[in-house]
Amino acid sequence: MKCTELNLYTYEAPFKVPIKTNLVQMHKRKVLVVGVVIDGVEYFAEVNSFETPWYHYETIATSIENCKVIFNNLKHIDIPSIKALQHYLKTDAPNASSAFDIIAYQYFNTLKNVTVPIGETLHQGVLSFSQDAKRIKLKMHRNIIEQVETIRKSSSIPIVIDANGLLQEDHFELLHTLAQYDILYIEQPFQHIKLYDALLKRYPNIPLAIDESAIDYETILAFRNIGVSTAVIKYSRIGGITKVQSLPKQMTYVSGGMYEFGLSKYMTAMLGEQFRTVPDVTNRGTYFEQDFTTYQETVNDGCLTMTPPVVQKERLKSL
Repeated sequence: MKCTELNLYTYEAPFKVPIKTNLVQMHKRKVLVVGVVIDGVEYFAEVNSFETPWYHYETIATSIENCKVIFNNLKHIDIPSIKALQHYLKTDAPNASSAFDIIAYQYFNTLKNVTVPIGETLHQGVLSFSQDAKRIKLKMHRNIIEQVETIRKSSSIPIVIDANGLLQEDHFELLHTLAQYDILYIEQPFQHIKLYDALLKRYPNIPLAIDESAIDYETILAFRNIGVSTAVIKYSRIGGITKVQSLPKQMTYVSGGMYEFGLSKYMTAMLGEQFRTVPDVTNRGTYFEQDFTTYQETVNDGCLTMTPPVVQKERLKSL
């Protein structure tokens, strides 16, 4: 594999309904798309950085610069495998690094159709969900118990609660109460591992998961060792899908989404298929009317099957 040319693009589309969480409110999604020419063919990857560092320290601007650095390190070098590529990536720039890992994966492998159960996210105040969903995720808010109770009156669908690391020790009783409603897991309740440890020592049966804290092998292992059983893996945050192969064993992994378009959605779904859990993958058109990829998608009995996406280059804005 010899990378001979780097092309950078952006794509932007409005959300069909604005996204409001405890961390941010978004009306549109802008992404960086990386194109690398290998053997005369351009391969693409969608970078999951946002415009500002509200979720992760890497932004679109810093990812652009890091992609240039990575490309300059490896251009015209004959790279025999994805494993060999890892030497040229930047551990301090996982989003940018993941783009090259994704591109290499496409070069060395033939992409196939993927099939995963549908995992839907409901934001504050929303009670309805698709009948296709196999699991719903609720964003933590002050009336979360009422929302859970209302859903539980009519459905036994598995529920995940995502707190985005915003809770403190005075929320321990709330988490204990929520766990009584047959919650699949409570995702990233705290920022720091010491609070997870303190909660599990008091209530060892509360099912907890990490999300934002799942950044590398060592960190995930530390959480596993105190009793956290699940980790939400965003391939862009750990530096690419190749990193998945070396994750600690004896953990349950969930493939997490990033309000992504078709190219990244496929990679999230592919990891979800490998993990055999319900990923953050929703029906096409859930978030956006527009996409820069085309693909076929079918839904049957709560499972979504999608074909490998094809990038429509004319929809991208060249940098």
